[in-house]
Amino acid sequence: MVYEAGKVSVVIISFNHAPYIEECIESILCQNYKIFEIIIIDNNSTDNTNEILEKYSYNNSISIIKLPVNKGVSGGINEGLTRVSGEYVIFFASDDVMVSDRLHKQVNFMRNTPDADACFGNMLRINSDSSVNSNGLLPLVGLKCWSLADILFSRVKLYSPTQMYKTESFMQAVNKLPDDIRIEDIWTYHKFLTKGFKLYTIPHLLTLYRVHPNNTHTKYKMMMNEKIKILDEYKSEDYYKDALNFIYLEHFSNFGSTSKKDALSLLPKVVFNLRSKYLYIGIARLLLDWRR
Repeated sequence: MVYEAGKVSVVIISFNHAPYIEECIESILCQNYKIFEIIIIDNNSTDNTNEILEKYSYNNSISIIKLPVNKGVSGGINEGLTRVSGEYVIFFASDDVMVSDRLHKQVNFMRNTPDADACFGNMLRINSDSSVNSNGLLPLVGLKCWSLADILFSRVKLYSPTQMYKTESFMQAVNKLPDDIRIEDIWTYHKFLTKGFKLYTIPHLLTLYRVHPNNTHTKYKMMMNEKIKILDEYKSEDYYKDALNFIYLEHFSNFGSTSKKDALSLLPKVVFNLRSKYLYIGIARLLLDWRR
């Protein structure tokens, strides 16, 4: 398929985000880069999302696809991929907000970096009422081309709400996401990097990321198990055992604060990593962090 040069296809994955989806859509419509299309994949919302989407049915730059069943994020992305026409593609949650010059900055970077197959940037946490979250900015990223080792052995700062991919590269690297993948971003990064595609970060604020209790990032045990499932596709690789060890270490440090039981169950797997800061962070949290 020939994709339209310079055009950005923004695929919004929507499910029961009626309080937020209008702000999300308007943040895209207000971009100072105007060559884009919006494809909204609604996963059979049961709130009043449909009433809000009706207000945009007149807009020729917006396509609204209402699925009869909830296919999850991966299924929504797969549906969107069959409809994109732009050179670049973004997958965006319907409760997040784009900074007004995001598309301009990312397209400009991609045009001027011929080997870039994707780029990511910084994001700021906001609350349900759109106020700035007390934790504010996530750890900042600068200009960097990421390697496979970076995502295997360090905390990943390829923030998925800031993603922009070359559509052709995405189709070559991924084409279609598995239905059972729950952290589709990590799975995608593995596919890109193991196939030689280039992922960059750029030092710009791109997205306001809405934090509420059901965000995936708060479900640490599920994320650990999903990361292991993704890594298991690469069991024959030399890096497998070391990468699995890092997953245990990373989540041991999280569990020290969030789940003492899970931290203790991981302790025998990580206790001999005496050079890892994550071991000591986890132990300190296990012993000292009793927040509720």
